[in-house]
Parts: sequence; C-alpha cells; structure tokens
Amino acid sequence: MKKHILRFQLLTIIILLFTGNVRAQFNISGEFKMRGEYRDGYQSLRDSSKTPYSTILGRARLAFDYKNDKITTRFSLNDAWVFGQNYYSADTITKNTINIFEAWFQYNFTKNFGLKVGRTEVAYDDERLFGYSNWSMWGATHDIIIAQFKNKDFWGNAGFAVNNVAPASSYLNSYNMRNNYKYLGYLYGNINLFDNKLDVTFTGVVDAFQKYNITNTTTKVKNDTIFVYNQNDSIIGTAIIPVVTKTTTTEEFPNTLYARGTLGGTATVSLNKWTIFLNGFYQGGHTRDGRKISSYFYGVWSSYQPVKQFKILVGWEQLSGNNFSDTSKLNTKVTGFSTLYGTSHRPYGYMDLFNSYVKDNLTPGLNDLYARATVIFNNKMSLEATFRWFSLPYTYLQVINPKKGQLPYQEIETKSLGSEVDLMYVYKPVPNLELNAAYCFFLPTSAMETLNKVAVGKSKFAQYAYIMVTYKPNFFTSEKK
Repeated sequence: MKKHILRFQLLTIIILLFTGNVRAQFNISGEFKMRGEYRDGYQSLRDSSKTPYSTILGRARLAFDYKNDKITTRFSLNDAWVFGQNYYSADTITKNTINIFEAWFQYNFTKNFGLKVGRTEVAYDDERLFGYSNWSMWGATHDIIIAQFKNKDFWGNAGFAVNNVAPASSYLNSYNMRNNYKYLGYLYGNINLFDNKLDVTFTGVVDAFQKYNITNTTTKVKNDTIFVYNQNDSIIGTAIIPVVTKTTTTEEFPNTLYARGTLGGTATVSLNKWTIFLNGFYQGGHTRDGRKISSYFYGVWSSYQPVKQFKILVGWEQLSGNNFSDTSKLNTKVTGFSTLYGTSHRPYGYMDLFNSYVKDNLTPGLNDLYARATVIFNNKMSLEATFRWFSLPYTYLQVINPKKGQLPYQEIETKSLGSEVDLMYVYKPVPNLELNAAYCFFLPTSAMETLNKVAVGKSKFAQYAYIMVTYKPNFFTSEKK
C-alpha cells in the first residue's frame, strides 16, 4: 500500500513540474464534508420499539483536473465513512472506505464535439432522472461513454454503458446485480430560445436488466424399511420410515433482458421576477419479471421574487402508481413510475422518507404539493422554509407474501400520507466554506403509518435535525499558457 502511495505522489510531482511548459491547465482541489445528525423518524417512521440516535457522517474528496485544447480529464478519490466504524487504534483499516470516485478522459475532436469515457457523474436539469446524489456521502457515478455536442444555442449528450460482473468471463454469463443495469443508453438535448427566456430540454433513456433467476426446490420422499430384532437377533417385525430429501436448483437467464424506456422533457420560462418550470415523462417497456410498464410523471412549479432578498415557490407533481386492488391487471402490467438514477433528497423532503420509494415501479404512486419561502439576508446568509403535503393516487397498498386466504392488498382510509416541514439555514462566512443546519418534522396519517409498517396510532413524533460543514479548498492551479 505504501508503495502505491509513493508512486502516486511521484506522479503528481512530475505533473506539477511539467504543466508550466505546455498549453494546458492543471488543478488540484478537495472537499471536506462533515454532518452531525439526530435521527428520530429519518427515512422511516418509528414506534416505541425503536430508539432515536445521533450520528456523524464524513466525506473527503481529492480531485485532479487536467485540460488543454484537445484533452480534458479528471481523477478523484472519495472517502466516505461513519464516525467510529473503524477502531481508533488499529494498525489497519478494517472497513476500507476509500474508492476511485471519478476517472474519466475526454477528447475534443472539434470545438463542438467531444467523447468522454470512464467513471463520471451524470446529472441533467433538476436531477429527476440522473443526479449527483450529493446528499449521500458516497455520491453516484456511472461507468459510461458519453458523446458531447454543443454550439451557440444547443448542446446535447448521448451516453451508453455496458455493465458486467468482475472479472469478465470469456463468454456470456449472468448479471443479477439487483440495483444496477446491464445496458444503459440515453439521449439528452438542451436548447435556449428567445434570449434565454425559454429553456427546453428532452431526455430519452433505455435501461435493460437481466431476467431474475428462478429458484426451484423439489422434495422427494423415500420410504426406508427398518427391521426390528429381539434379544436373540431374530427379526420380529418391520417399520416403514419416510426419508425426505430436498434439492434446490437455480435457473439463470443470461440471454433474457427486459428493457425499460423513459421519454420526456422540461421547459423553463424566465420572465423578470417570475420563473415557471414544467417537466413530464412517460415510461414504458418491461419490468425485470417481464410485466409491461405504462406509467408517467409530471410536475410544475412557479417562483416569484418580488425583491432580491425574498423568494416564494409553489409546486405540484405526481408519480403514477399501481392500483393493487386490480389484481388481474397487475399480473401483466404495472403503472408505477420510477425516477431511475435521479436525486431524491431535494425534491421529496429532507427527511428522505421517499428516497427508495420513488425509484420503484411497484408502488401505489405519490402526489406532492409543496410551497417554499426563502429569505436571502445577504450573499453569505439565507433561511429557507418548505411545506410539503404527500398523498397517494389510490387507497390500496400491496401486501407482501400474503398468508393463505389473505388478499394481496389492503384498503386504507385516506389517500393523505401527511405533511412535512423543513427549515434550513445556510451561512457562508468565507469563499468555499459553508455551514448548513436544518430541523425537519413529519406529521403522518394512518396511511403513512401503514405504508411504514407501523401500527395505526403507534408512531412517535417524527423529526430530524442536522448540522453540516462543507469546505472545498483549491490546493493548486497552474497558469494556462
């Protein structure tokens, strides 16, 4: 390990020595992020059987960027950890938390066209379908190839990825990583119109997954005969004893892929003190178990900033869902929308109660009505308050593994899931340094309790608070010749 570190340091020194003699720019930057949290209803409601607690999360990143007229590249390390997960006095780290976060290379064939290859972050628009997932200490990157095109008013990307198990085999093999696609392709375009008063984007995504393995267990019963002897070793009778043998086999489907397609776009209108944003997507194709998908998402918000120090925003959005009471239809078709690989923390409440929920095609859907007020005291300090009301399109929830004679769904009394209030304070005392603190609480209904598998009326007051410090230093920048 020490040898690898030494080699890396030597390589860095060599680059620093030579960057001043070429038409290029070299930059070394970092990020330190520490967040102390109090979790009492964060991500999931609790009852008296669970105890709230405090924790501290940490992240450190080191990034190396190089750029000249033809080549742009980045190499970054990410260290994400929970305070205390490694023994403080150990000579080795028991849990390795360091990984190569980004490692990509881009070659610009012309001023308007380039090709990017490697591990990189992918994010567009409001990060609904592709996002940085920056709230998570681990972030999100894709191993992908991206073709990039741009001119004065239009720019677009086309990405393609092929994933496999490691090490790659000589021939086709199974790829059953549950949360990772086998193939991914997308097209994205962005066009500015009317002197940037109208910004329109479109996105088309196809992601493909291998069909789930099928595990079968067969049971064989064989009768063995046992002879009964007396004290003189004479057979005086027999007994029949059944012997049960169980055999488990797994059938794999490396040649069977089910693809899901998502198509839609956004529009942003900027008019003086008003901003209006609309987005919508349709999702089709198949789930990993072969059922058809027909789902949608749409959202709209409008903001008004009467003065520089104050801004208000009101919005509404809906993710379509499944009507679990229609069991015959559900056998062949699902109507729940998945937000794919987008960011969930910012658009669905800071308590993260719906992070994994919005990425699943097998949910009853979600409605979100929200309003936000932001007070900007100066360029260093701001205060934000957000109210959200969540509800369901249907009053039926799925029952996982129902007992014999039990319906595969249950009816709930109300579509309303409850409301969340998020209060956030941001302070930037000096450049590159930010203090972020928030207090949030959620007022659930009986439907939300049932959705979180908590007995109706037994959930405790749900609240969440954090203090986060982020510092992004720039260690070195060479002068571009």
